[in-house]
Amino acid sequence: MPKAFATAGWLVSLILIMFLGFMSYMTTTFVMEAMAAANAQLRWKRMEKHKEDDDEDSSSGVSDSDILLPDGYERSETRPILSVLGVNLFYFCIIIYLYGDLAIYAAAVPVSLMQVTCRVTGNHSCGVGDGTKYNDTDKCWGPIRRIDAYRLYLVSAQNWMTGVVRISDLV
Repeated sequence: MPKAFATAGWLVSLILIMFLGFMSYMTTTFVMEAMAAANAQLRWKRMEKHKEDDDEDSSSGVSDSDILLPDGYERSETRPILSVLGVNLFYFCIIIYLYGDLAIYAAAVPVSLMQVTCRVTGNHSCGVGDGTKYNDTDKCWGPIRRIDAYRLYLVSAQNWMTGVVRISDLV
């Protein structure tokens, strides 16, 4: 991202980030509106069903629901919106998505750290016109090669992610 900023310039980069932030906000708003519309539709169907039940029970006087449920108390959903298959499919998709996210971070973060911290003749990681290519066997810090630095960062990133997963299990 820093190289993209340097290549495109500050003005274009800031405008693009602001546009992407706005689009993210709009997408979130649309999802919330869809959830609210679905909730309103479910509530409308419950009210219609409750009205039909009241019409049927009006001939007998007082219904059981009037005795058990106080006025103003909304009935809870008796059936799940999604079937068991739908819920399991949702969890499967979330797991695959999160695994892919972790794989991307596990690959990208150590490479970025290695490029920034391993200096041969200076840090050229954000240079716009710099086409310098480094070999993995080039020196990084004393006897440590660039590939060794990458492996150290990779192991530390994996340990950090494992610690985050363990902490989230405790919560």
